[in-house]
Amino acid sequence: MKYKITPELQAQMYAMIAWNGKSREEAEEIIQELYSKFNGNERAVYEELDKSVYANDSIIAALNGIAKYEKELKTDAKYDKIIEILTNIHNKWVEGNTKKYDRGNSEKSLKNIFQHLPTELIGVEEVAKDLMFLAPFLKEMGIEVGEMQSTAYGAFIPNQEIRDAYNRAALSYLQSKNISSVEDLRDALPEIISQYESLQVEHPLKEARLDYMKKNIDTLVKSVEAKQDKEIFNDPERE
Repeated sequence: MKYKITPELQAQMYAMIAWNGKSREEAEEIIQELYSKFNGNERAVYEELDKSVYANDSIIAALNGIAKYEKELKTDAKYDKIIEILTNIHNKWVEGNTKKYDRGNSEKSLKNIFQHLPTELIGVEEVAKDLMFLAPFLKEMGIEVGEMQSTAYGAFIPNQEIRDAYNRAALSYLQSKNISSVEDLRDALPEIISQYESLQVEHPLKEARLDYMKKNIDTLVKSVEAKQDKEIFNDPERE
């Protein structure tokens, strides 16, 4: 490969795979072609790619998180700190995407409304959509967190260390809310929605989003249950 794919460009490459339906080979070829077009100017390549992947905000959030926890990422607690970084990224997404509770049709809206819940409830696969932007920078630091699939519309697959750290965070959160079963979750969700700070930011559609979530508690419960590891809930029906 003639030109180096830096972590910043690798993060954009992952976005091309996940969002734009490019294979890894196709994405790498696009990057090399842009390098040639811009005479090896990495910044120009980055800016051109961002016109189609819109990944800059996620990349900046990832870099800010790494800067904030730089010391902790060098300790045995690094994977737990990575979950904290991902939590901050997710909170900012919820704060900035009030209107996305409505996806244009009821089926799509119901399918995705769980994304507006706290990080600890949305499942590690959903969290990995942000992790793919962190991963290239963490790898440069010597921290492995998983692998990006190479096929079109592939996903970032978190490794066991990340899965374990996420499950620790999820279990701690559920215990803090006295939730040990699916029924407990159903009872607790209205209050969780009301108290989740990222849902409370001022926006013309703030109340509409809150009302929509509270009217669809059963859908949210099913989504959370499906996206968590079986062992998270001590529910006999799940045995």
